[in-house]
Amino acid sequence: MTGHALTTLPRLCRAMTGICLLALVTLLLPLSASAAKPALTHLSRSETPQLPHVNRAFRFPSDAHQLFFLQRTLNANTVVYTAHFDKAGNLNPDAPVAVYWRRFQEQGQVMALRWYERAFGFGVRVQNTANPQTLRLTFNGLKSQQLELRQTAPFKAALFARIEDREYRLIYAYLDVDESGLFPKVTRLRLYTNDPQTGLYVTHTIAVSGGAYTE
Repeated sequence: MTGHALTTLPRLCRAMTGICLLALVTLLLPLSASAAKPALTHLSRSETPQLPHVNRAFRFPSDAHQLFFLQRTLNANTVVYTAHFDKAGNLNPDAPVAVYWRRFQEQGQVMALRWYERAFGFGVRVQNTANPQTLRLTFNGLKSQQLELRQTAPFKAALFARIEDREYRLIYAYLDVDESGLFPKVTRLRLYTNDPQTGLYVTHTIAVSGGAYTE
């Protein structure tokens, strides 16, 4: 990548409403030998009987077959992940997951991900397993974390992650974003889950460091 392209990219991302966050954090950094890959550090976990609502000014989506959603400090627009089923109620093997925006900053309408959002940030990759009702799933913006998409009943599925040797059902994530520098930078991730063993909601607070590009 040329120096001109690197200089232009921050302006381009801001022009595209600052949505290249995960792409910047996970993909730009390896371009420079002096740039360190971002590190995720699990800071704490807390349990509550009710699901926390980080920013009550931001609506929660409630779409059919919803698996997971992601919100950011930038605005109320929310990325929603839903399961796709065939007529028999089984996960669609060709397209088991749909990902799109709920534009809550506007009228809450659905909007497709732009190509760069899908390819570098919020899109997912799904792989089959020996169990047809369990699929492996990774986010394009966080390929190091492998999740499991499981069908739990006809027309029902859930997304699971193993965190510190314990399994949780994912509900939503909230990204704290610092826009004060040249590049937008994710500084903290709050992951909201459910513990299947206790029924309690568990909040995982994760620090993100080394998320800024340096030449």
